[in-house]
Amino acid sequence: MRSNRWMFWAVVLLVPACHSGRDGGSSATVGGASATAADTENDVGLDTGDGDQETPSEAGGGSLTFVPNYDFVEASRCDSFLQDCEVGEKCVPYGSTGGNWDANKCVPVLGDGKVGEPCTYDGVTEATDSCDATSMCWNVGDVDGEAIGTCTAFCTGTADDPSCPIGSSCSISCDGSLSVCNLNCDPLLQDCLGTGCYWANVGFQCVFTTSNLQEGEACGFINDCTPGLICVSAEVVPNCEGSACCAAFCSLSVGAGGCAIPGTECLPFFEAGMALPGYEDIGICMVPPE
Repeated sequence: MRSNRWMFWAVVLLVPACHSGRDGGSSATVGGASATAADTENDVGLDTGDGDQETPSEAGGGSLTFVPNYDFVEASRCDSFLQDCEVGEKCVPYGSTGGNWDANKCVPVLGDGKVGEPCTYDGVTEATDSCDATSMCWNVGDVDGEAIGTCTAFCTGTADDPSCPIGSSCSISCDGSLSVCNLNCDPLLQDCLGTGCYWANVGFQCVFTTSNLQEGEACGFINDCTPGLICVSAEVVPNCEGSACCAAFCSLSVGAGGCAIPGTECLPFFEAGMALPGYEDIGICMVPPE
């Protein structure tokens, strides 16, 4: 018999991946919710990077090609929380081998973009952007051939006790090289502007959508699914043809009537007593335990 405890631990929660945003991602298995999702490769695992919000190529669509700068072996190491670079520089994540984000280095501050403003990004190797010293260009996608994103605040504090402005929370991934403050959101309301509301290990955060997959379709990362859905294990989605498929968020107060796929019920996202304040009504439409 499959217990509620099994349901609680079965979720594979996917948060920011560690790549340039166009060619792959990472994920991880983490207890804390009541469904299952795709397999893992790194820290945590929403398919991200500098990402894309419009096209379905893994972490964000259109193929930007960045020419590697092999001077990175001499890059100065730094701490993204301390922001301990020289005046006029900031500490950002970059790909030390020209690929996935896996380290930090100091880069010159080339712009004055404030948090929430549009920005341009020069790629995972150079890692420079048009944001000010307190933020980096995040949720990046192709706009007329240019990498455009939004200036997003660095987390402050420490990795063990991170801090973000009110209304946002810290997402840490890529071996600790990436730490940004994503806006908090409600998965039932889907109240993010231009992005989707997805679970990101510490809470529900606004993150770009990669593929807009529909309910029941096979997926690999939580943000592969269209906003309002989440990527969960195949065994809790009827007739799933992959290792994981998209399932709908639902309101526990509405109950089974909120689920469209026959054979599914609205089951709690969080284990009893573990729901984040204000998120007690969050459920997922899935096959109930036997």
